[in-house]
Amino acid sequence: MALEVGLPTLFSEHLRAEPGLLPRGSRVVVAFSGGADSTALLHLIHERAADLDCSLLVAHFDHAIREGSRRDAARARSVAASLGLPFHLGRPFPPPAINQADLRRVRYAWLHELAAGEQADRIALGHQADDQAETVLFRVMRGSGLEGLAGIPTRRGRIVRPLLPFRRAELRRYLEGRATTWQDDPGNRDRRWARARIRHDIIPVLESGGGEAVDRLLRLSRAAGLARQLTRQMTALLLARAERAGGSPGRVVLDVTALQRAGSELAGAAFREVARRWGIDLTRGGTRAAVEFMSRGRSGSYVTIGGGLRVIREFDRIVVSSEQDPMPSGEVVVHPVRGEGRMRIGGRTLSVRWRPITKPRRVKDCIAVAVSPGHYPLLFRGWRYGDRIRLPGGTRKLKKWFGDRRVPVSERARRPVLADRSGNVLWVEGLGAAVGVDRAEETHSMLEFDLRYE
Repeated sequence: MALEVGLPTLFSEHLRAEPGLLPRGSRVVVAFSGGADSTALLHLIHERAADLDCSLLVAHFDHAIREGSRRDAARARSVAASLGLPFHLGRPFPPPAINQADLRRVRYAWLHELAAGEQADRIALGHQADDQAETVLFRVMRGSGLEGLAGIPTRRGRIVRPLLPFRRAELRRYLEGRATTWQDDPGNRDRRWARARIRHDIIPVLESGGGEAVDRLLRLSRAAGLARQLTRQMTALLLARAERAGGSPGRVVLDVTALQRAGSELAGAAFREVARRWGIDLTRGGTRAAVEFMSRGRSGSYVTIGGGLRVIREFDRIVVSSEQDPMPSGEVVVHPVRGEGRMRIGGRTLSVRWRPITKPRRVKDCIAVAVSPGHYPLLFRGWRYGDRIRLPGGTRKLKKWFGDRRVPVSERARRPVLADRSGNVLWVEGLGAAVGVDRAEETHSMLEFDLRYE
């Protein structure tokens, strides 16, 4: 453990070893509660600001839920003034619920808003090694996996935590050595919060048995972090092998065999990584549902896994989709005269133009359909359950035809069909036309359709 006189040097060495924490030229918002940890953080960064060419802002958030909080805010302002630093004070409106999750949420939201407004690229928080150990123990008690056991990240976006290698006692000795005072937050001793019980009741008991409980929790955090990093690398390799063509901003297509061969743990990690692409953190239950469905789901079925995501089985593929309403909106009504129309289908806009003709042409993106007068008006629309089409062997349900041609379920709603007024399907994109629609008889007229996706 470092001696107090060596802490500034060790802090500087830590910043050199982790240049992404406070890059040269950064504009840094220092979250300052006035407690020992944030006070040490503020002074350590301030002492090195010139070498780092960093500009600092002091940010204090007053939750306004206890007596004396305004006094603490005034003291924080005074500390910032003594260092010649800009000071920003935040207060919640409306007041948040009095629980740690909501208090943390509004505080972090304000810090991010402040950083964005001040064009700051870093928000420095004062979490240290004892906080890390408490977090790991808290997550052990909750039964967390590798992500949780890895503890508090050193960096996440703008948020950085430069003090994580240092113990609470080290930081206090550093402050005492330079005759710097701080203000303890009485809320840290409030046994209503699990964190306070862990800090003041559980860890002291564990430490009394040998004095290494915190060090062991920190070792567990580091081991879990390394395992998490390895898992992420293996997950990236798995996704590189498993992803298939047919994806879009709203869907990811995966090979079932590749996922199953990787095993349930790695497949679960792959589902979580895919969900993160839409900013969704899958719960343990959502991950389990996806993995179980991967092995047991029938082609054409799906399961919801949370966050608005569906996992769909399509033959030998798994589709993870954020498209919650893939059904088409609108229809194009077709009469036996020249015309045009537009419709939305499968997240795309289809533009249709048509005109009467006497002889079909072979032109890309054009189809020719012969229709008797009694079948008008025609409709361009999405397929519907119960749709039938006439094929050489007789009429067939469109659903069966899709299955025979191995059209995935998620693709079916993306393909327009042309139907007559009675609902008989005349043509399906990608599959072709019904028997006889390309031969005009004396009582039939023929239309040519030009189809374009915008």
